[in-house]
Amino acid sequence: MSYRLIALDMDGTLLNSRKEIPPETAEAVRAVCAAGKTVVFDTGRAVSELDEESALLPEVRYAVYASGAGLYDIRKKKAFGLRGIPAAQVEKILAVARTKDLMPQFVTAYRDVIQASHMENLEHFHMGVYRPLYEKAMTLVPDIFAFAEAYREPFLKINLYHADPQERIRTRAQLETQDLELVYSEVSSLECSARGVNKGSGLERLCGLLGIPMAECIAVGDADNDIEMLRAAGLGVAMGNAAKHVKTAADRVVSDLDHGGCAEAIMILNG
Repeated sequence: MSYRLIALDMDGTLLNSRKEIPPETAEAVRAVCAAGKTVVFDTGRAVSELDEESALLPEVRYAVYASGAGLYDIRKKKAFGLRGIPAAQVEKILAVARTKDLMPQFVTAYRDVIQASHMENLEHFHMGVYRPLYEKAMTLVPDIFAFAEAYREPFLKINLYHADPQERIRTRAQLETQDLELVYSEVSSLECSARGVNKGSGLERLCGLLGIPMAECIAVGDADNDIEMLRAAGLGVAMGNAAKHVKTAADRVVSDLDHGGCAEAIMILNG
C-alpha cells in the first residue's frame, strides 16, 4: 500500500517525555512533506494548545482536535466541522462533577477553559507536567461551573481530571449514556464527547474533505483515546510506550516516545 497521509497524536507520540518534538521527528515530518505527503495532528488538545508545535512544524496545515470534535486549518486559524456535546448531557456532566474532587476542563471552538484556583493544584489532579503549557494556553475563570452554565455555544469536549484516578471509574459509570462518548486519557482524566465523536471519526471527516481514502492513511498513537483512529486508518501504529491493549488495536508497533518511535512511524510514508 502507498500511503499519502499520516495522523499523529501529540502527547506520548509526537512529543517526548519532556513534552518536546525530538529533532529526528521534526526532520522526518519535513522529509515526507517535501515528498508530497500530508501530515496532520490528531489530538485531544484544544486549538489554544497547538501554537508551539504548529510554529515548529509549519508544514502541518490541518489538525483534528478536541479528540475528533473539531477540525482546524492552522494556516487560516479557522475551526470548522464542529461536533458539540448536547446541552442535556452537559447538564448531566456538571451535576456529577459538582459532587467530586476533580478539575473540569471545557474545550470550545477556540478556547480551553479551567477554574483559576485549579491552576494552583495541577499536581493534585495529576496534571503538573502540563503546567508550562497551561500557563500559556488556558483561559482562566473564577468559577468553572458558573462559566459553563452561562456559556451559550456548544462545548466540543469536557475533560474531568480526578484527584483519585480510581474515582474516574465511578464517574464513568454515572455518566454512561447513549448520547456521550467516554474515554480515559492521561493518568486521571475522563474525556466526555458527543456520541460518535473520537479521533477516528474526526480523521475520517478530514480525509473526506481532503479527498484521501482512509485506506491510504496511517495513524500513530499511544493512549486509549487513540484506539479508534488506529482502527480506522489503513495502518494503525502504536508507540512502544503504549499500553498492551492499545498495541493490540494497532497493526504495527514502533519504538517509544524517547527513542525515535514517532520518526520511525513517519518514515513509513516514504516506504
